[in-house]
Amino acid sequence: NGYKVTDIDISSIRLQGTIPAEPWPYSIGDYDKDGIPDLMVKFKRNDVINLLPNGENITVHVKGTAGLTTFEGIDIIRVIP
Repeated sequence: NGYKVTDIDISSIRLQGTIPAEPWPYSIGDYDKDGIPDLMVKFKRNDVINLLPNGENITVHVKGTAGLTTFEGIDIIRVIP
């Protein structure tokens, strides 16, 4: 609350604490259709492949900053070869 998606420092975003978000392309839109703008970033595919194991129930962690505040998100995904 109190932050805008444009406050997010893309260069601060890390996947699993190590893989930086690519500076481009990124996009702002309402991807989950909740009326709140979302930031979509991408990570280098080979870096992600080399880090995440294949399988069900793989935990992914994204962390970054918006202004002076740190944010983080955790999700469970399926990684296929």
